[in-house]
Order: sequence, then C-alpha cells, then structure tokens
Amino acid sequence: MVNLPDGYRATVEPPVNSDGFLDGDFVMDSQTFLVWLSDYYRDDIVSLRLIIRMMGIQKPGGQVHATQIQLAELLKVKQSQISRSLKEAGRIGVTAKIKAGIYQLHPRLSLKGGKVPVEPKPGMRAQGALKVDQLSLLDAIEENRDLPEVFREMRGLPDPAKKPAREDKARAQAREKKDGTS
Repeated sequence: MVNLPDGYRATVEPPVNSDGFLDGDFVMDSQTFLVWLSDYYRDDIVSLRLIIRMMGIQKPGGQVHATQIQLAELLKVKQSQISRSLKEAGRIGVTAKIKAGIYQLHPRLSLKGGKVPVEPKPGMRAQGALKVDQLSLLDAIEENRDLPEVFREMRGLPDPAKKPAREDKARAQAREKKDGTS
C-alpha cells in the first residue's frame, strides 16, 4: 500500500510485456512477428518492403501518416503496387486504413511507444498526452468498432505455408509448365 500526500494521485500500470494477453490466443512478440512476415511474404518483396518501411516511419502508437503516392515514391515502385500490397495487408489484419493517408499498424508491428497528443476534453485546460505501448494499443483496438474485424480480432494469422501464390506469379508458373521453360 502506498500513502500519498493530500491532493496527489498515482497511476498503477502493469509491466509492459508481449506475453500472455488475449487469453493466450495469438501471443507473439515483435521479433516473432517479423519472422512470420518474412515467411508469409516470401514471394512478395514489394509488400514486405512496404511493411518494413511503414514500421520505420510509424508514429508512437503505430500510426503511419503517408499517402500511397508517398509510399510508392519512397520504395521507388508504382502506386498500383502499393495499393495492392495495402489491400492484402488489410485483408489479413497486418494494417488497417484509418482514412486516406493514415494507416494503423498491427500492435505487433508497433515498435514505437511513447506519448501521443489527446484532444482536450471539456474542463481540461490544455491538450494532454496519452502513453502508448503494445498492451494499450491492443485494448484500444479491441474497443474500436470502426476497424475491420480481422484487425480487431488479431487471432489466427494465415499460415505462410498455406498462402497461395500471387496471381501474377501463378500465371507465370503455369506458363513455365506449359512451355517447359524456366
């Protein structure tokens, strides 16, 4: 028990770790998630580069503020490739589009903790700040009904071994088999 002087208050927070939350479902730390990414995107280097770049430019809390055009310029690829990659990443729950030019990374990719500004509420004198880390992101994301279900659930990411080949790669492989070329 802690006794505080009159007029003082304290906040007690659990220690930050990436184990044992969500009732043991889909417990994975960031390093393990990176290994999963490299396995899942083994045949899609643009998507892998995009996600790694987004990790590198994220704000505290895992938000990325960049348009598809800006991301395409950073990676020196076509905007259509970025669009395809973001759709696929959103479909499996790695990212979620908040609005045009703002994406939320899955908490396992949110390597940058810190404080984010909070809009002042009635009665507040000044703008506040909120401490964010992986655990606080998980709570906020589970409660946000505007995010896609696959992103909020955060369970059952696809098995990389069962991922079908991309359509363009599948067509090329089919041509190789038909033509006997390699």
